[in-house]
Amino acid sequence: KAEEEELVLTPDGTREFLTFEVPLNDSGSAGLGVSVKGNRSKENHADLGIFVKSIINGGAASKDGRLRVNDQLIAVNGESLLGKTNQDAMETLRRSMSTEGNKRGMIQLIVARRISKCNE
Repeated sequence: KAEEEELVLTPDGTREFLTFEVPLNDSGSAGLGVSVKGNRSKENHADLGIFVKSIINGGAASKDGRLRVNDQLIAVNGESLLGKTNQDAMETLRRSMSTEGNKRGMIQLIVARRISKCNE
């Protein structure tokens, strides 16, 4: 498959980076339709990023079908969420959904996904 050649792996090789352009135009007020959660390190309580908690039926992500629960959101519409506090990352997500997303009818997401082992 041609798709597999474009995979970008994290340095430890446990996750792949994927870029999705999700059309928003037919999802109405449901928007992207994901709920997200911030993860924190148990040791030092550092923010570890924003992850997809659930995908809401009828939202753009559900219709698009590529986003999955537990995907980590890396960037939205070209704006990185890495290194931001969970709160700032959520704010960035909300902002891009309302303004840029609506203008383009599209939201671009870069996500990191754990690579599932063949035996899972």
